[in-house]
Amino acid sequence: MVSTAQILGKRKRVSKKNKKAWRKHTDIADVEKFLEDKLREERTGGKPSEKKDKDLFYIDKTDIFETTKTKLENMKCHSELQIDTRVAPITGYSGPSKKKKKKKKCAPAAPMDIIIDQPKTESKIYDLWAQGSVAPKKTPDPCLRGAVVKAPEYKSSDTNVTAIELPHPGASYNPTFSDHQDLLKKANEIEVKREKDNLKAKRDAAPPIKITEADYLREMSIGLNGDDASEAEEEVTENEVTCQITCDRKDRKTRAQRNREKLEKLKAEELAEGKAAKQLSHQLRRIKAIKKEIRAESAAVEEVTKVRQAKKKANEVRPGKYGPGKLPVEQPDFLLPEEISSSLRKLVSPANPIQDRFANMQKRNMVEIRKQVVPHRKYALKYVEKWRRKLPEELKELTKMKTKKKKKAIKMSE
Repeated sequence: MVSTAQILGKRKRVSKKNKKAWRKHTDIADVEKFLEDKLREERTGGKPSEKKDKDLFYIDKTDIFETTKTKLENMKCHSELQIDTRVAPITGYSGPSKKKKKKKKCAPAAPMDIIIDQPKTESKIYDLWAQGSVAPKKTPDPCLRGAVVKAPEYKSSDTNVTAIELPHPGASYNPTFSDHQDLLKKANEIEVKREKDNLKAKRDAAPPIKITEADYLREMSIGLNGDDASEAEEEVTENEVTCQITCDRKDRKTRAQRNREKLEKLKAEELAEGKAAKQLSHQLRRIKAIKKEIRAESAAVEEVTKVRQAKKKANEVRPGKYGPGKLPVEQPDFLLPEEISSSLRKLVSPANPIQDRFANMQKRNMVEIRKQVVPHRKYALKYVEKWRRKLPEELKELTKMKTKKKKKAIKMSE
């Protein structure tokens, strides 16, 4: 007898650990066939078995024996007499084409009588450098193209900062005492301001919360004693008693009291009306003073608008207005008194020319000021424990023994 395993053959064992191997070693022909059938049904409007007869068939009510000219032409026996469209027809020489070529249109010229009447312009000699002298303009030819207008030049900078800024006189290789002291004073002021800002930032920051041992014990022991519960019960009972007393009281007003309140209300309304009328008459008398106040307010508004417009104009030419970062405060380059030398050869310039040029381009708004990108991780590191660490201690010992035996076998073979 032949077994089914021998007929089918040995099953091939393959790895299907990832998507690529799974697609390679799985047969999805039946799934694809099913999907194709389903798409065909959707295109044709559903399964034929589920459709009605009127959707699948129709009744031809035309006369079968009626023969028209079009039917005779479409018959198979007459197909040999029709022109074969696959073969190009033979044509003789038909002569030159009768189509006229389109001529290029020129700009409309001026009338002849105007051209004849115009006097001929003679070449005149004039002083090129004299004031008020204008060269004679030539009349452009209507048939020629117009003059090419040059594009405006690219504006490289929109600030008042020059490309090369002059340094402070105290930064010279042999400065005077006053200039050098002025430079040191400016550098000192900038450094003092920077230290003050740092101290203010530390002072404004929230101080660290310090929890003492006594505070910790007090917080943890809340609710353990029974005194708090008894005090809370007493407060609840007192509130209930006061609520009952206030709810049981019935203070009703008499008719005389209500009439008195009405009279008082009417008097108050009359007083308010009289006061409003007095204020209105007072305002009518002081029209001149009100006009004066309005003029003062309009003058104040004009001053504010002028200041705002001045700020806007200054902001248009403000250096370092592009980019998310702020323009760094420049620290002037200076040398200490012991570093100054009277010889230019011994001078050591503290400035870096590349940094200086880059900072100047930022000032002139040619390069945007960016924030420094700090190295950081987009996603936090994920720590995964190895499967060996998850095993119990007995299995760990077995794995260790196996590795030791393998190492010994390798040594013996060597």
